[in-house]
Amino acid sequence: MLDRALLREPLVFLIRFSVVAGVLYLLRTEISRVYLSLVTAPANWLIGEDSGAVYLREGHELSILYRQLGLRFAVHDIIYQNLLVALALFAATRADWMWRLKWGGVAVVALWATHVVSLFLGSHVIVWDFVWSLPADIRAELLPRVAARFPVEQDWLFSRLFGVWHTWGRQSLALAVWVLAAMPMLRRWQAGSVDENLVGGNGGT
Repeated sequence: MLDRALLREPLVFLIRFSVVAGVLYLLRTEISRVYLSLVTAPANWLIGEDSGAVYLREGHELSILYRQLGLRFAVHDIIYQNLLVALALFAATRADWMWRLKWGGVAVVALWATHVVSLFLGSHVIVWDFVWSLPADIRAELLPRVAARFPVEQDWLFSRLFGVWHTWGRQSLALAVWVLAAMPMLRRWQAGSVDENLVGGNGGT
């Protein structure tokens, strides 16, 4: 028979996580505005001026402009849900505030680095996805201009890295950081549960 304490703690954690995630979701516009200001500048630095691509931030909206090509695309929904999940994971964990701030900060910095790299990869992937979607005659006209700034031989690798990471990468990274940080607490909690069971068992003999 399962110990009720073993079932109660995960349930309480899920409730705390849901509440924190819900509050953060309501504040997502404000969080997005601040966070975008922290990722666009380093992403544009990585891209460089030679490509002619630049990310533009307007409040909590993000777009990419290809100046020499006369193209502009909205890329707003690339960042925020996994960031909110990571923050909620650490905020909901029953631990002291120093632990939450330390490991929550580690998770945010790790996600920030991946977001910067994703924006860099995205500057390549977005324009090539657009080119491949064009009719053949228009594509043939635009392709040399795009290839001069974004080498076509990189498209296969960048597209797959971009897709796999967006599907699985960030959520897995946030969870991995949380598990790594929580392992000592989980061991102590497990040891405490075992000790309580032993005491209870001895008391019943």
